[in-house]
Amino acid sequence: MKNRQAHVFRIAASGGEVQAVTQPLGYELPRASQSASSYDVDSKEQYIAFTANGWDNQVDAKIDIFLARIGGDSAENLTSDNQAPDANPSFSPDGKSLAFTRQRIHGFYADTAKLTIYDLAKKTSRELARNWDRSVSNFVWTADSRGFYSSIDDAATQRLYHIDAKSGKTRAITQATSFGQPVLAGGNTLVATNDSFMYPARLVTVDARNGKTTRLDSFNDDILGNTKLGTYESVTYKGADGKDIQMWVHYPAGFDKSKKYPLFLLIHGGPHNAIGDSFSYRWNAQTFASWGYVTAWPNFHGSSGFGQDFADAINPDWRTKPLADIQAATKWFENQSWIDTDRMVAGGASYGGYLTSVLLGTEHPFKALLIHAAVYNMYSQMAADFAVHSTRFGGYWENPDIYKNISPHYHADKFNTPTLVIHGQLDYRVPVGQGFELFRTLQSRGVESRMIYFPDENHWILKPNNSIYWYNQVKDWMTKFAEPGAR
Repeated sequence: MKNRQAHVFRIAASGGEVQAVTQPLGYELPRASQSASSYDVDSKEQYIAFTANGWDNQVDAKIDIFLARIGGDSAENLTSDNQAPDANPSFSPDGKSLAFTRQRIHGFYADTAKLTIYDLAKKTSRELARNWDRSVSNFVWTADSRGFYSSIDDAATQRLYHIDAKSGKTRAITQATSFGQPVLAGGNTLVATNDSFMYPARLVTVDARNGKTTRLDSFNDDILGNTKLGTYESVTYKGADGKDIQMWVHYPAGFDKSKKYPLFLLIHGGPHNAIGDSFSYRWNAQTFASWGYVTAWPNFHGSSGFGQDFADAINPDWRTKPLADIQAATKWFENQSWIDTDRMVAGGASYGGYLTSVLLGTEHPFKALLIHAAVYNMYSQMAADFAVHSTRFGGYWENPDIYKNISPHYHADKFNTPTLVIHGQLDYRVPVGQGFELFRTLQSRGVESRMIYFPDENHWILKPNNSIYWYNQVKDWMTKFAEPGAR
């Protein structure tokens, strides 16, 4: 396995020899992940631009953009001066420029990614929209090479934007619901995916001038037509330091404000992955609401799409501000006449599991917790493939106070809430030992707890039957401590 590499190959449509493109160059595509956005070929099929590790360190890779002639045996590193990741190379249709995204802080995966244009003739680069506080992660050139269309994580909604290649001026094309990466379909028409909390991805055309959408498919209509869905809305409340926190609130079908409902507070992972108005097959808020719970996703400090300062406000202190935001969200619900404060539960996965573990060790009103794939012990987490603090802030032997101050396991003496722990054996982002440590601690303290172990799942529950089992077990656990439905 250690000798396996990811490379680009050229396969003739009419058959013939397969040509190795990147292999002769002495570079491989990034080991952590590769996709179609890892490389691009110019319109004349003379050059390839691709991403690869720009230095020898394989633990903390420095992802750079490389340029090479197809059929050659050497590649030029275009971004060696930048210590943070450069990604998503894309040649302009006129063949004069190469665009890519650039971050500046090594070890901070949510650092704002700026769209950068490299002039192939002059060998100079410039960043677009330097003062725009949003990340560009996927984009497509306009046909005339004068601009870009991109799907932007923008305040809890994935919106399509136009970005001018000369001035850097940005213009929102869509507003409500979320749109996936666009592709050109001629003229001012784009093709993209569109989804929301209420429906999975649909294929649509979008008029780039006014955002008008036309649906192209009818998949899932028969299923959704027989499904009773609830409603949802975006609310804003005051969190840590008096800052505005956006939160999605989902209501069960037939919601009646004159009655009282239980609360299922969801804590998202990442931590720098805001919950947008989009459909999820894992942790689906409408599914939880269908059981009879008011369900909520707060986009606490650290969430993406609200600007660089907001996203970076929790580094390296993962604990203080997000916990305050979750506590403030809880208070917001306690003040609503339609919430039964004796029937409140909460849960999260990954970083959300971490923050739920923090809740476990603090005073809170929740009757039961769900902790999935949680970072529980910040010391042992450094052995994972995804050890976010050490690259930027140093290991626990260099800055021990960081880890001691934020690690949930230091507060185990306060654990007393019934907790369902879930983890997968194939999880290398947060190794399964984290789950076993937490469960063992709960059992040792005599706290009512259960652990569900998936030997064939990784950081997520992806297999259909396992997912069905997961939802049923979560429902059984929460029902035991907070009966769903209106009263």
